[in-house]
Amino acid sequence: METLEDSQNRTATGQTSRTDKPSRAAKTHQDYWKPRLKHRRYRDRDGKVVEIPEWQVRMFHIGREAWFNLDTANQTAAAVKARDIYLSLVSAGWPATLDKFKPSAPTKAKYCTLGEFLADVEKRSHLRPITVRRYAVTLRKIMADLGEVDAGLKGKARRAKYDYVNGGHAAWRAKVDGQSLSLLTPDALSGWRNAFVAKAGADPVARKSAERSAASFLRCSRALFSPDVLAILKVALPPNPFAGVKIKDPGPQRYRSDVKLDWILSRAESELRQNHAQQYLALVLCLWGGLRRKEADTLTWAQIDLVEGQIHIRRTEHFEPKTEESQRTIDLAPGVRDVLRAFQAADQSEFVLDGGAANPAATYGYYRADSTWRRLHAWLKGKGVTQRKAIHALRKESGSLVATAFGIEAARQHLGHRDISTTSAHYVEKKRRIEAKLPTGDKEKAREAGSVEGEK
Repeated sequence: METLEDSQNRTATGQTSRTDKPSRAAKTHQDYWKPRLKHRRYRDRDGKVVEIPEWQVRMFHIGREAWFNLDTANQTAAAVKARDIYLSLVSAGWPATLDKFKPSAPTKAKYCTLGEFLADVEKRSHLRPITVRRYAVTLRKIMADLGEVDAGLKGKARRAKYDYVNGGHAAWRAKVDGQSLSLLTPDALSGWRNAFVAKAGADPVARKSAERSAASFLRCSRALFSPDVLAILKVALPPNPFAGVKIKDPGPQRYRSDVKLDWILSRAESELRQNHAQQYLALVLCLWGGLRRKEADTLTWAQIDLVEGQIHIRRTEHFEPKTEESQRTIDLAPGVRDVLRAFQAADQSEFVLDGGAANPAATYGYYRADSTWRRLHAWLKGKGVTQRKAIHALRKESGSLVATAFGIEAARQHLGHRDISTTSAHYVEKKRRIEAKLPTGDKEKAREAGSVEGEK
């Protein structure tokens, strides 16, 4: 196949043309080869110009030249391989170099692209579509970094991947999905993690946050490569890249409350209950019921028993629980029953919160009462709740209150967690003072000793 480069004037890689700036690095150094790497192009059967995503380099040695596909879209890795090819040519000659770096097609492994992999996972695996979509976001982030998809982009061009309206995101995603899965190796993943954390610098807070983010990206992406998923896929896969990767546990991110609960409740009574009733109702469900936003968003009046004072979180035609343990019965205080009873009397809807139709098939964060949630989030931020997920902080406050009054196991059941360690590590902060006190006799002795010292 003749490429567009082959049909133009040839300049042998390793020699400087009149328009190229000479490299100060020696040919034995990888930096010499970076500016000499090429993305070759060819015309397909329809005459369309297609660019090969992997880097290639043209070598010239003792009167002979050849192109080498470097099998990676990572420029640094490609430069290292180009240097190795050059060293092999000098030391071993053409036959040995071609045999090592340009094997015949039948023996050369070819793996699927990221897009082909994700499509096959969605089609064949047991994972829910919304789960595949969320994990795909993390894997695309890693692949984009490894493939240096955003390298050299600045300003508007770099922000284009966030443009969901004019096609910027779709173009970026297509470029990432076109990357070969051969980019994913244990060494590449470990290197990505280290580079991601290093960007945080020396600030301990920023570094710990980066460690948690990197671990989360790797764990979510690894779930797409679980043995039960890989066993049923039909695309050409490399060896499991996560098999040799140890994901460092950054430790739990313990809940630190910044919610002035009494004050916020008094403000909610005066500012929300009459004029913004839906926001007030959503606050009640998340704070006193400990509901997740999705649980509250799709909650129906049929799930609330005001006689017994209970909310029943269960699978419905509108809602799929996060886990089986998420299905639970929540006991309500008398004051909360009265609030819900008043809203029920004035409501003719199937759902507790006003909003649009339910969409259980959505593969993104869809909420019926989206406007209510947005306004409540802004109201909480205005009342000093600094956490990024301000509404989720209400659920954590609910768990903390239950744990203080009834213990950590009661809080786990209240919140619907599978593992009590999740409740303890991420959702509960103590609400009652726990202080060491001297026995009465020791306090008297200490007081007497102080008096004697004073007399002296």
